[in-house]
Amino acid sequence: MSGILIIRLKGLGDIVHLIPVLRMLRQQHPDETIGLLCQKPFGQIVPPDLNIRIFELPGHAGLTDTFRLIRDLRRCHFEKLFDLFANPRTAVISLLSGVKERYGFDYRIRRHAYTHTFSPANPNRHLMYLFGEFFAHFGITGELEFPNLVWPEEVRTKAKSAISSDFNGQRPLLGINPHTTYMSKAWPEEYWVELIRLWFDRTGQRVLVTWGPGEREAAERIVKEAGRERAYAHAPVRIDEFAALLADLDLFLTSDTGPMNIAWAVNTPTVALFGPTTREAVMPRGATHLSLFNEELQCLQCHLEVCSHKTCMWSMKPQMVLDKILTRYDLSNTRKPDAQSHIS
Repeated sequence: MSGILIIRLKGLGDIVHLIPVLRMLRQQHPDETIGLLCQKPFGQIVPPDLNIRIFELPGHAGLTDTFRLIRDLRRCHFEKLFDLFANPRTAVISLLSGVKERYGFDYRIRRHAYTHTFSPANPNRHLMYLFGEFFAHFGITGELEFPNLVWPEEVRTKAKSAISSDFNGQRPLLGINPHTTYMSKAWPEEYWVELIRLWFDRTGQRVLVTWGPGEREAAERIVKEAGRERAYAHAPVRIDEFAALLADLDLFLTSDTGPMNIAWAVNTPTVALFGPTTREAVMPRGATHLSLFNEELQCLQCHLEVCSHKTCMWSMKPQMVLDKILTRYDLSNTRKPDAQSHIS
């Protein structure tokens, strides 16, 4: 087998922002094998119509898993490898993959795993364009289209069934994602509960509390605290079904997470709460979306995973967030189907 292998091990939002490049490559190489190595189960977010061969590593993969993967990659005989992650693990995988032409970022000693390297002028550039710049550096250029993820009817049907016992069809439908991968970028749980109550008092509509692997207990706890007459959680779903579920929302509120990027990619108006992470690299772009942060803090975008005072997130009170939403959006018409407005 010949073809192209792309590596972006994690996270979920990164794979979302890689989809425009995958689409560009598929358009230029309609009959060639294109592989993607990512963390399990993030490959589910890649649209089936792109015909990408997915290789996945478990989140806590050991040496046995890694070397089994390397064996499988060597059997594929890819001609070119593009490592858009370039951490120590992917550098080793790249070096041992058997691929002769290997392209990666110019990072410290890891640069020696690649035959060609790239050093971005602005590493904090929005990921979609950073990935495009990476390939353009090596002469692979083309138009990067907005991801605009859509799914087959059977996926959309399963997504709707995940909330069918609770959603009565009335609008506006607000979805929230109260979960984060680390503490410092989390909004306090009591803030989410208060926001649900404020939303219900303002609109009379229940809030959908979303969740992913390992998060169901926390979601149900928030529903219980807010009151089941005001909130509910969905049934278990795959990532593609979760994306289809987000596509049917009128509004999505979240901090900097993978679901934030999915909501952007399915053209759902998204309100994102930012604190310690770099906004420019991942923030939902375009007039349809709203990014909120405390502009008065000098410690914003500190990248600390643990913070002693948590001011950046805790200073954004639920009433303030709701006021910003009410000012920004007409709740009787929050859906904006023009995907192109997202990438300005």
